[in-house]
Amino acid sequence: MKPEMEINLWRTDFHTSNGFKQFYRDWQPRDERYLPVLALHGSLTQSGMWNALAEAVGSIRMLCPDQRGFGRSNDPGGDSCGEFASDALALAQNLLPERYVVMGHSFACSITLEVARMAAEHVAAVVLVDPVVPVGTPPAAPTAPSIPLPETFARLEAAERHFRDTEEGTWTDDALRRFVQDIMMRDSESGPWRFPYAPMRLRRLRAFTASPASDFNLFAKATAVRCPALVFRGGMSKRFPLAAEQPFLEAFASKPRVVLCPNSGHVPTATEPNIVVEALKRFLVGVR
Repeated sequence: MKPEMEINLWRTDFHTSNGFKQFYRDWQPRDERYLPVLALHGSLTQSGMWNALAEAVGSIRMLCPDQRGFGRSNDPGGDSCGEFASDALALAQNLLPERYVVMGHSFACSITLEVARMAAEHVAAVVLVDPVVPVGTPPAAPTAPSIPLPETFARLEAAERHFRDTEEGTWTDDALRRFVQDIMMRDSESGPWRFPYAPMRLRRLRAFTASPASDFNLFAKATAVRCPALVFRGGMSKRFPLAAEQPFLEAFASKPRVVLCPNSGHVPTATEPNIVVEALKRFLVGVR
């Protein structure tokens, strides 16, 4: 159970723009010492993935939306990186001050870089958490999994076993439980637990990102960024392996700071939060 003080620091609401209602969580610390952070979740989670990190950092305001078609946000259709970025900018323009930092996890790293390109006068820095960086020639089309994923889980413990079996990295029992509680959803107090997206929504997004129409090219977006950048890489991550690190960093005009989370897979914010918290605070000290 979270302390009452921490619960009271979260504000939740819906914001309507671009033709749909977008749910968001807004961590508002009493002792705000840094520029606020607009935090964008990856394609397998929702805004709740940032809950534990925001509470651990304490002194950084974090505005965390459910992106279109995820969590409690409506799905207006449209899967382009530009549309995701436009949603994020509309929320930031309504709720954040003139200067802020954008942080993204996984596929949202492309969205983060696009936001920085579209609003360079407002985005003071970017933070990328284990971006999906391909090595070699990607397949022509996404490969279907050999075993269908379960769509619901009768008990939260079953969902925990699923993530322990499918995610890389070293997870403590407490970290895994908190992560699963924060990202999984249920439609009633006694109902089954489900992923924070419809299977069709995820398939549609992945089909678009693998298509010739995709505008999620991470390397192309990195070349357009001029603000400071911080990159976290999970040492056990298959999405951002060591072989991909140097080519990716060289795409930036100014080399980003890189922080290795050695025992993490794709979610270092959950598996090694102490490393992430300390590095994030050090980075934001110099960001104005």
